[in-house]
Amino acid sequence: MTLSRLSVCPRPDRFNPSCVTALLGAALALGCGDTLDALESGDTFGGIYERIEALPTTCSDCHAPGAQGQVAGIEGTQDWSTRDTAYTTLRGDASDLIGNFAGCNGVPLLGESAETSLLIASLDETVRVNFTVPGNADCNADAISDQTAKLGGPLPDDLLQDLKDWVDSGAP
Repeated sequence: MTLSRLSVCPRPDRFNPSCVTALLGAALALGCGDTLDALESGDTFGGIYERIEALPTTCSDCHAPGAQGQVAGIEGTQDWSTRDTAYTTLRGDASDLIGNFAGCNGVPLLGESAETSLLIASLDETVRVNFTVPGNADCNADAISDQTAKLGGPLPDDLLQDLKDWVDSGAP
């Protein structure tokens, strides 16, 4: 039985707490220890994605095909139209940036840690002011757009910390 056939998971591309419960039950019944460990390990990207998309202004308002906020020069690799697409595209490199921001084209969106992550630098001023990319001197605090202005303010502290923790844990 696939997740899409479970009545508690009508949208398998979106995080749903009932789906987590169903997955835990299936993992226990099938002996899928790896799945169970991953689900018990803390806040997954699915949970973070849902919390971001529940904000009044979200990443998908600009970073999705046909999004109203999508304008020339917006970072072009990210696509937040679904959880799975966001998860996949965050593993890419920044692209389509113009002007002062062009220095970050080709830089991985997710670094090895939150402190080296372009995504986090765009959301956290403390990370942004100290941000450097070895071999790419043009991607620095002056070349990174403050995305909190577009979101209507900073992410809630607990959400930003969970996003940092997710990156620090290898972005599983």
